[in-house]
Amino acid sequence: MAITFKLPRIADIDAISILDTPLVADTVMANGVLTIKDEAGSNAIVVKAADLLNFQYDAYAAGTANIVDVDLTGVTIVNNGVYVLTVYAPFVQNFFGGGRESGAIFQTRTYTVSLDATATVAELQALFVARINADVNAYFTASSETGDVVRITADNAGFGPLTINAPAGATVADQTAWASPVGTPAEVLSYVNNALLVNAAGYDRYVITYRKFIRHNIVNGLQVVKPVQALVYLDKDNAGTAAVVTRLTGLLNGSYATTAAIASTYLGCPAV
Repeated sequence: MAITFKLPRIADIDAISILDTPLVADTVMANGVLTIKDEAGSNAIVVKAADLLNFQYDAYAAGTANIVDVDLTGVTIVNNGVYVLTVYAPFVQNFFGGGRESGAIFQTRTYTVSLDATATVAELQALFVARINADVNAYFTASSETGDVVRITADNAGFGPLTINAPAGATVADQTAWASPVGTPAEVLSYVNNALLVNAAGYDRYVITYRKFIRHNIVNGLQVVKPVQALVYLDKDNAGTAAVVTRLTGLLNGSYATTAAIASTYLGCPAV
């Protein structure tokens, strides 16, 4: 059985734009309205400047798989003793298709080993490494390192950061810190289930949060405000991406409005 992962989804997505050939001219603030066009030149995201709440920009990142060292030097060794080590990662997905939110997943792996009558730390290290690497449902591998260290390496950054509970006396520390993937094809396809629209290179990503007025039965005949989010993906390798990032960031953080005339584009009225 293949063990896969499912990264957390960004909540309350209201609109998505995937731009493989981004153009500055397709990202405009005019008359108090931000408009971002899609690849075909149609309006994909239209938001009043007054309704913008915040944004986050992240450049493409393949992600870095977590590598954790478990130093067993300080463990009290007892002849014929039993020792337990567990490994947990948050984004593991099982064959039922469940993710972290389902709870019905193969997340925590538990490894119990028994020492012999002439026990040593080296024996404990070797047993843990062998037990982990014999686990066909593990989403990580183990190796023996100098200094009685068991090094545990996640198979993919998509599994998330490893949490390890080791025997008393052991010390646990990152050898390589986890870094989350951003803008990978797998991520984009989790929102747009059409491989023809997603290239293999990857994307820089904006998450734009704004207020949206919607009808709700809690307020009869009126509207309520709901914070929603739009995703903008920009082909990381396209020559136009850098200029669009500069323009869109400036529009979103207000730095583009450097004169009274330009400020009127945010206000939706002529400068006075």
